[in-house]
Amino acid sequence: MDSDKILYQAFLEGDISAFEELVLRYRHNLVYFILQYLRDYQSAEDIAQEVFAYIYVNPEKYSSAYQFKTYLFMLGKRRAIDFLRKNGRSKLISLEEAEIEAEDTNSLEEIIYRRENASLLREAMKEMKPEYRQVLVLIYLNGFSVAEAAEIMQRSVAATKVLSHRAKKSLKTILEKGGVAYEI
Repeated sequence: MDSDKILYQAFLEGDISAFEELVLRYRHNLVYFILQYLRDYQSAEDIAQEVFAYIYVNPEKYSSAYQFKTYLFMLGKRRAIDFLRKNGRSKLISLEEAEIEAEDTNSLEEIIYRRENASLLREAMKEMKPEYRQVLVLIYLNGFSVAEAAEIMQRSVAATKVLSHRAKKSLKTILEKGGVAYEI
């Protein structure tokens, strides 16, 4: 049994700190994921909070057949789409508006290097199709398996593999056009 399911089981048995651990573990990734659908960071945070509140109030709705992270992101996607329908927005957020923070950096030089790379990547991803951006964010930034990403995107695993491959090729072409070397 994976650690998320153990934490969820502990939550079901009354351990609120286990639920808090799940929130801390996934809150930032969920907000970033929802930002792909919305142009407003505050709305993305609100929706993420609603998703966690829904899980807290309706713990029996979660099926252990899914990974907790997959279930969480599926709920986030549905809530984001509902929000867009309700508010009439249809554009995806540009990655330029989302912050990519350097993790555990040791030097100023490393921080600058990471920020330059993140900036180049954001600019390149802005030129990609929305579904290409989404599959890359799910698999490479959020660490979902291809099967989990397929489930979230409501596609077959084979279609998601093809989409991922095409997205990486598109990213490579865009980066190389800009003079940046990139390997798939």
